[in-house]
Amino acid sequence: MLKKELCRARQQRLLNIISREGLSGALISQREHVYYFTGYRSHWNHAPAVYLDARGKVTVCGYNVDAERTAADEIVSYPAHQYSTMPPDQARHSAESLSKAISVSGRAGIDGEGRAAFNRLVAEPVDLTPRIMRLRKRKDLDEIDCIKAAIRISEVMYATAREVLKPGANELDVYTQIRSAAIKSAGQELEYFGNDFRANAGGGPPRDRVMNAGELYVLDAGPSLFGYHADNCRTFSIDRKPTDMQIAAWKKITDCIAMLEKQIRPGVQAKALFESAREFLKDAGHSGLCHHLGHGIGLQPHESPQLNPEFPEVVMEAGDVFTMEPGLYSEQLRAGIRIEQNYLVTDSGIERLTTFPWEL
Repeated sequence: MLKKELCRARQQRLLNIISREGLSGALISQREHVYYFTGYRSHWNHAPAVYLDARGKVTVCGYNVDAERTAADEIVSYPAHQYSTMPPDQARHSAESLSKAISVSGRAGIDGEGRAAFNRLVAEPVDLTPRIMRLRKRKDLDEIDCIKAAIRISEVMYATAREVLKPGANELDVYTQIRSAAIKSAGQELEYFGNDFRANAGGGPPRDRVMNAGELYVLDAGPSLFGYHADNCRTFSIDRKPTDMQIAAWKKITDCIAMLEKQIRPGVQAKALFESAREFLKDAGHSGLCHHLGHGIGLQPHESPQLNPEFPEVVMEAGDVFTMEPGLYSEQLRAGIRIEQNYLVTDSGIERLTTFPWEL
């Protein structure tokens, strides 16, 4: 979980923004941001909030908040459960409780995508979302530890897939076994799990379908653990006998990854990495790079840096945690190969965080 001392450091960065903007404070109500700044991670259906005033006082509003693990100066409780029933208007109850503990005057910051019930407590709201997202781009050590823990769960998913995939296996049955192994390894339910669990396709959710010899199975694993996401991908030959064409495409992808790993360092434009990959893969005889090259991961499955031509302003920086996922797709490949690795940008280059074998 997130460390109190590093939550306090993140609060100080937000306090610096409050001071520069001349605000009376910041009222944060996105669940992920409350967790990011305080370490308090609520149930997904609850409506937590945190108010950081210009003097540095932190007030957290939530349900059953663990004071020992939460970076707060004051904790306010709200009735998220009423005789075991969760009211549907969680935000209203939470905002009413918080309003009795804080005084918001004049201009104050909000995270604009937060709950309207909290935003209404601010007379002159200033949306700090872009600044908060900028803070989130560079990961602290506790965030990196959470991501590494999620990556370990993804590697359990791959190990399980390697054991149970075979001709005649049903995609839904395989998915069930992979999910069961991941939850058992995590020791808890996983809020998010990934998005691609299909054979003979570029990706997608599992179907009630039997897999056949010669097909490839794309497993894009994205478990969320302690609030942070992994996102990596492996491709498996269903019968363990990849064709010469499949092996050639796999080698083209892995050579692309090796080439890109040598290019990445702080200051490199993320879009340039995409262009380099697209150029490398364009003559491979299949679809080429028909989606982004990669993206950041953290409190959300897709964050900055975006390795994508639609985000030309993004630059790689030390502290970025991101994915690279070049792929090739065609009916002849039955039906695609994608390999996705996770990385941390360091002062001099990158550290690869994923360790599971790449082979088909």
